[in-house]
Amino acid sequence: MTSTDATSSARFDVRAFAGTARGNLRPELQLDAYDGAQLSADAVHLLRYLGRLESATMEQLRNLLVTATHKDARVTAFLVTWAFEKFWIADAIDQILVANGSTGAQVGDEGAPRSDRSESAERRGPIRRAILAMGQGVPLTGVHMTTGLIDEWVMGTAYARLDALAGHPTLTATIDTVRAIKSRHESFFSEEARRRLADSPKTVRQAANHLAHAAWPIGAVDRSDSDRTFFEQTVFGGADGLQRATTIGNRVAELPGLTPQIGDAVARKLRS
Repeated sequence: MTSTDATSSARFDVRAFAGTARGNLRPELQLDAYDGAQLSADAVHLLRYLGRLESATMEQLRNLLVTATHKDARVTAFLVTWAFEKFWIADAIDQILVANGSTGAQVGDEGAPRSDRSESAERRGPIRRAILAMGQGVPLTGVHMTTGLIDEWVMGTAYARLDALAGHPTLTATIDTVRAIKSRHESFFSEEARRRLADSPKTVRQAANHLAHAAWPIGAVDRSDSDRTFFEQTVFGGADGLQRATTIGNRVAELPGLTPQIGDAVARKLRS
């Protein structure tokens, strides 16, 4: 086996990931730099929205761990560190918002959520999720890994858009740090999603059914309609946004067993 083959076949090292987890980011935020060069209103709005999504980890874990996913020790071990790192990303975003004279991402009433019957499955509580998951079994873990991967693509695109919108060197440095942290999350989800989709036609069917109606990013279904509309228009609106959505849709279609139709459905939902 060549060194390249050995590298490509190596599994994501969950133990090493946990041992090198990134915690408190406050010491490197350079918050004084925002005193004389604050972010624009749109940049603050997008940053606050991303902070709310990053901080919704406990709700995401609750939804995952009432299913067969909690029986997979490797996945569960990853998710513990994943949640820890996302907590500190959300904390960093809060500190930047406060430095800009704004309230943190968790403060204030967002407004009414969007009413969309096609997203009803996304609003299931933990008891109903647990009951329904009994009939879905282990393949549901592959669905969770696939949605986690696509969510990383969506959030990565949103952070890149925030960087371009803000044009603030200090924020750019923080976004680079955040994206480096999240790149490891993407690597794990990618490995697990691709393997599980390739190994199980049932996982493919369940994933295709879920992706046809999923709200993006994960957690958006609980956000206000006005904030969701702002996010969709800012990140995926216009000709450039269409290209960003199409790129993500194409990446979805390239996953094992998935189709261009599913990719198109995800791209449309990003702009809805």
